[in-house]
Amino acid sequence: MPAKSKHMEQRKQRIANAKKNARLAGKLRRRRQLQALGGLLAVAAVLTLAYLWQSGFFKDEEPAAEETPTSEITETAPLDPSATVDPTADPSAETSETPSETATE
Repeated sequence: MPAKSKHMEQRKQRIANAKKNARLAGKLRRRRQLQALGGLLAVAAVLTLAYLWQSGFFKDEEPAAEETPTSEITETAPLDPSATVDPTADPSAETSETPSETATE
């Protein structure tokens, strides 16, 4: 629809340009938001990977070596220290094992 005057024609152009600029601004805003979201996701991924790397998540676990029965015995400690038998702690064991002075002379 043609405008009736030059003033109205200019007014219609300004309104059309404003709408066009608003659409372009919306597109740019959405693009910037998506770029910012992508950047945040990238930073979060890098930080997560760095944390996992520092905590040793990516290290290969060494295969468990075959345990021998002796290693199991040496690793376990008794809960009650009086349960262990110490031959040097028993005075009767010393006298029975070692000969007396009268027996050796």
